[in-house]
Amino acid sequence: MKIVFYKTFLCPRCLLAGRALARLRREYPNLEIETVEITREPLRARQDGIRMVPAIRRDGELLTGLFLTEKVLRRFLQL
Repeated sequence: MKIVFYKTFLCPRCLLAGRALARLRREYPNLEIETVEITREPLRARQDGIRMVPAIRRDGELLTGLFLTEKVLRRFLQL
């Protein structure tokens, strides 16, 4: 499964979501994570409809939130 993780290095919530994704990736090696740093790729983020970080896109679905915990990510990714 491939997902896109939109984040910024300035965002502490993005750091926490990134750590949760790293734990999930260790548990599910088939989880492929493409990371988009929106400060480096603002046009792509805008074209992808990203208005808030952290954000996760999977199969056309988008998950955003203030705190993307491992539990929330598991539910969204159906793991």
